[in-house]
Amino acid sequence: MADPESPEAVIDELWPAPEYFHYLARLKQAIGTPVFIAEINITAINLGVKLSATPLTLLAIVDFPKPDPYKQLYPHLLIFEDGRGINLGHLARISLQAFNPTPDEVLYANHTFNQAILFAPRSLSRESIRATSTALLAEIFGDQPGRLLESSSSASTLQQAKSLK
Repeated sequence: MADPESPEAVIDELWPAPEYFHYLARLKQAIGTPVFIAEINITAINLGVKLSATPLTLLAIVDFPKPDPYKQLYPHLLIFEDGRGINLGHLARISLQAFNPTPDEVLYANHTFNQAILFAPRSLSRESIRATSTALLAEIFGDQPGRLLESSSSASTLQQAKSLK
């Protein structure tokens, strides 16, 4: 038996939120209905949501075998007519209207993601700009600062040596 004070026990108690099961019941009623999804798009340095104006028919809801709150993998997977299976943790919203749905038209909303991450207050500071710039430059040029300059200076030395011959 797991220790009731362990982090895993606390997460099991809190995750997923009770509203998740309310939304799950609404989604089960919408099987066979065209819906609009807002997919979460997370990269190493950017975060966004992709809204689609194309409806997808919800075909089924299946249990996901390995839910993991740390990886945003919820206990259920949605199957759509285009052949995709999308975990509920990777969706920000599912609605009956593509843009600006009324509360009655929202079948599922990932409130934890939307409020704690997507719409969380941001502050623009020199430190945040430096961290983002460093991450972008490391992704483009590699982790070792100066490596690109070293290779270009040795290349110019090689060019000079060839021109002397």
